[in-house]
Amino acid sequence: MSGKYARYLVILMVLPILTACGEIITFKTVTAGLSAVSYGVFSRPDVNLKEKNYAAADFIAGQIQNRVRRDQIILATPLEETDHAGISSPLGAFIPEGIGLRLGELGYHVQLHEVAMGSNAGLYPSPPEGVKADFILKGTYLPNSKDVDVFLRMIDVRSGTVVASFDYSLLLSREVRELSQTQTKIFRVSK
Repeated sequence: MSGKYARYLVILMVLPILTACGEIITFKTVTAGLSAVSYGVFSRPDVNLKEKNYAAADFIAGQIQNRVRRDQIILATPLEETDHAGISSPLGAFIPEGIGLRLGELGYHVQLHEVAMGSNAGLYPSPPEGVKADFILKGTYLPNSKDVDVFLRMIDVRSGTVVASFDYSLLLSREVRELSQTQTKIFRVSK
């Protein structure tokens, strides 16, 4: 079966589920997410990283729409390397920044000051003292020989429960390879 017909088959199989969606925003969000997957947004190398971040945000938005109010604060934090806790790279900041920007476009209150790097560092002010996040967007990424696996989670700060999750792979294009390289750090160990 060719790729074109397989995409249409997936969409037709999911169509009955979509008709059960009561709110129009739900229908639009789910449809956008299905379209992204069916048209290969996460597997095509010609689709840029910004488009992939926006598609991932649409998936997350579909999961949080009845759990996260628009006035609650979501804090985007850098993704860490799966094998090296506490270590991140420009890719680890770029992904949650892009997802946070898209969630902001959808009406959510997202703080991006922790993921701002380079020339973006001054764009997102820190919140006033005493203002705390209700949810945290975090996750990990694992570079492989041909792709990078990305594991996103949105956590409710009060309960510690996962309110949204999305896992996907990015092809290891030149752009993704460069962004996923971490800086070498030297640690001093004392006896």
